[in-house]
Formats: sequence, structure tokens, C-alpha cells
Amino acid sequence: MVALGGCYRSHQRGEPADAGGRRDGGAPIDAGRDAGPGLPRSVDLLFVVDNSISMVEEQEVLAEELPRVVRVLATGDADEDGDLAGDGEPGDPDIEPVSELSIAVVTTDMGSGDQSIGGCPRRVFGDDGLFRVRGPDVPGCMSIYPTFLTFRAGDDAVRYTRDVSCVAAAGTEGCGLEQPLESALKALSPAAPTDWTAPGYAPPEFFLGTSGHGDDENDGFVRADSLLAIVVLSDDDDCSVADPALFDVRDDRFINHLNLRCVFHEDELLHSTARYVDGFLQLRRDPGRLVFVPAVGVPADLVQPIGAPIDWDVFRRDPRLAQVVDPSNLSEVTPSCDEPGTGLAYPPPRLLRTAQELEARGVGVGLASICRGDYAPRLLAPIVARLGPGG
Repeated sequence: MVALGGCYRSHQRGEPADAGGRRDGGAPIDAGRDAGPGLPRSVDLLFVVDNSISMVEEQEVLAEELPRVVRVLATGDADEDGDLAGDGEPGDPDIEPVSELSIAVVTTDMGSGDQSIGGCPRRVFGDDGLFRVRGPDVPGCMSIYPTFLTFRAGDDAVRYTRDVSCVAAAGTEGCGLEQPLESALKALSPAAPTDWTAPGYAPPEFFLGTSGHGDDENDGFVRADSLLAIVVLSDDDDCSVADPALFDVRDDRFINHLNLRCVFHEDELLHSTARYVDGFLQLRRDPGRLVFVPAVGVPADLVQPIGAPIDWDVFRRDPRLAQVVDPSNLSEVTPSCDEPGTGLAYPPPRLLRTAQELEARGVGVGLASICRGDYAPRLLAPIVARLGPGG
């Protein structure tokens, strides 16, 4: 890891949470914000981390990959060859270092409505799309962090990466009915139009009539002039619930196990993926300033080389991505990939469909396999492409 000197600055628009997780009021922090038209020079990067019980190995891999993500964006060394932008190398794909990198983390746990079910300890709202502020009880991690962490040129990249890794260590006690799309949308959506939302912005409504957190608890993370990148890390598909009847084990309309209701009753119980395509696009005045990357359960051999167009038909045709009940475990579908050291994962058709639809609307889209341990380059590729070449 490249140490760039000094101490990095961790910010939120407002103040860090106190030991009880409460935010106090205060002056906004605007230093270093980009201004004017042209290519973005700052990045707001949201990690949506699955914190269900099966994510131990996958979260360990994320901690190993985070230094590469920070290093490339902080130094501009996109090809990781040790040479930087402007060195005269022909065809060098390096970029200018970003002027500011802000990283926030949310989990996929959005609760279980008013139902008490195993594996969903926090009923009703779960983690509710609020940025994580708590670190794990391990050496080197603080107990409380700001709502998002910000790095600027000259800051200490090693310390920054360590703190991001602490916040991203989301644990494995979250609800096993993962809702990454709903979590990301609620985390980022403001309750009213802002200077960074699209013209005609219509605030989404969430469970029990609540609003998004983009202009209250999570305020200050998204900026009008930044590149906003959403990275979903999950070993399962999205199960963003529209009808809380999904959680009711006594509802005899649905004979399937709770895990399978997300698969076989999608139209009745889940939000349409169009909600998230439209919702994420509403967060940007220009879709070119939005990136979406799922790191999910696609077989590693199906993922195209970096820089190649994504062939979505490949995923539709491959039988490993068909959602069929596993005969050896009737409460799950058949896994789509299983690699030693990176864990087992399941087909993610909703997340793939969302990515494809966003790409068709002008969003920068990447795709990585969570069953492969070196996915940082695929997370970075669409971000680097939208930042443009170095000087």
C-alpha cells in the first residue's frame, strides 16, 4: 500500500456519531469539493455489504481487495504497473488521482417487517440503509466512525484503508433475506430535490411511509460534481420486499420456504427492478456520473475480460444461473458457484437485470464474481473509465 503522508481526514456533512450512534449538528465540511463542468475528479463510493450468516469468507476477501481500490484511485495507477499518469508510456491507461474519495458502507439488512423470524434479529427496519459507523471489536479498529470516510491527496492511504476495512467488516448477524437494492436506494435518496438529483426528482417512498436518508442521516455523501459508484457485494440475489406478507410464515398463500418466496413469488411480493433503475438514475443529473457494480454469484468463467462489453445473453443461457430448487436442500436454490476460500453463492437474476437496464440507460456498469478472490480490478474498471485518462 502506498503511504501518501500525513493523516487522512474522515468527514461527514455534520459530525461523527457519538458512542451511542447519534449525530450532532454542526458546520458542513466543503473543503476540496470539485467545481465546474467536465470529467468528475472526485468519487463517492457506496459499498452495499451482505451481512448474512454465509458471508464470512466473502467479507474477508473484501478486506483484502480494498487496498487495491484505494491505491488505484489515490495514485491514478490504473494498470498497477508502478508508473503514473503523464509518464509518456504509449497506451498507458492511468488516470489523474482523484481529488477526493469518500467511502460509505451499508448492509443488506432491511429488517423483516413486523414479523419475528430467525436470522432477522432487528425487526421492522433492520439497518435501514443507514451508513455504518461502528467498527468491530478488534485491534486497530475504533468503536465509532463518521458516517463516511474521506481521503484526499496527501492523506495517509494506509490508515484510510484500515479504517474503511473496519467499517466494511459488517459481521454476519444480518437478515438472511437480503435487500441490497432497497438498502442502497434508501441510503442515497433524499426526501426532496437537491442540487445533485435529476430534474423532476420524485422522492421514493419506503416501508411504513418513511423517506430516504440522502439528506438527513446520510447527508453530505453525494455531491453534484462527483462520480457516484454503487458496489453490491452479496452471495445471494436481491429480495427487496414490497409486501411484508413475505415474512409471514402463517400466510398459507405461499407454501414455499421463506428463502424461496423471493424466487417464486417475485411479482407478488418484491419491488420491480424498475424501481431501482429509475431510483438510481434520479440521483444524478447525468447518468454518466453513475456507476453500478454487482459482485455476486456469477460463475467466474462467465465474467468477460476487463474492458470487454458484457454479454448479458451468456448469463441468461448458462444453466448454472437457473433458479431451481436444490434437491439436497429444499429451502434453497441450487448454488451457481462454489470456490474454496471465497465461499458459495447463488444465482442473482434481479441484480443482473438491474445492471443491464442501468447500462442501457447510460450508466457505467461492471460485473464481478464473488466466487473469485481478485475482483477489485472489475470493481474499478467502470469507475476508471468514467474518470477519463491522466495527463
